[in-house]
Amino acid sequence: MDRELTRAELDELVPLYALDALDGEERAQVARYVERDDDARAEVESLREAVSFLPPRETPAPASLWEGIEHSLDVPSVDIAAPPLRLVAADSATSSPARESRLSRRVVAMLAAAAVILAAVLGIQVLRQQDRIDDLAAEMHRDPMEQQAMAARGSSDAHVIALDAMDGDAVDGAAGAEVVMLPDGTGYLMGHVLPTLDADGTYQLWARVGDGTGTRMVSLGLLGRAPGTSPFRLTATPSMFEVTKEPATGSEAPGTQVVLRGEVA
Repeated sequence: MDRELTRAELDELVPLYALDALDGEERAQVARYVERDDDARAEVESLREAVSFLPPRETPAPASLWEGIEHSLDVPSVDIAAPPLRLVAADSATSSPARESRLSRRVVAMLAAAAVILAAVLGIQVLRQQDRIDDLAAEMHRDPMEQQAMAARGSSDAHVIALDAMDGDAVDGAAGAEVVMLPDGTGYLMGHVLPTLDADGTYQLWARVGDGTGTRMVSLGLLGRAPGTSPFRLTATPSMFEVTKEPATGSEAPGTQVVLRGEVA
């Protein structure tokens, strides 16, 4: 082979590579592809795991299997021992019509058995493909706000600030969170685990900003009793973010029940 295989060609050859059915340059190219591609490597591992449940190559198939194959092919029964699952080269110098007939029937039977094995392998591939479809469907049904926040977080110019859960009795069970800031002032509070508050409470997001007169805390909005991913806008430069527990109507200044806090590095 004097050319590089395309991605599509490599994908088609991955099952054959998993079954050790490639050689030469094809095998070398697929091996390099599997080494660098996580999905291809996972597919090889899955196929080889499936093949590991098959009997060893030299293990004779049970007589019932060959009888069933013969019956399905409508081939007259011949009283011969069930052959192992391998091809045996015929000696042309000693061949006879009866031997050629037995060999032909053996090849047909083994091809039928191989078809069964291939169906099992392809079944695994179908299941893996269905898993990928399910993952895609779940992604499509994700909260649009969460999708926007994830896209912002993946931006090369995003600034991610970690918020840590505060010790004390502010809100039991609260875990850390992240604030994602973009250069245009768009921001998102995401990745948090905040327990649902009672009806008389709400979470509130704050930022500490500075100007010529010093620093002050500004409210970035009420988050509600059970907040999800929350957007906000901030044009000033922040030095710290925090989430507090406040009365349901919110507060003009942060109270003492600080749930999450993170300094801007």
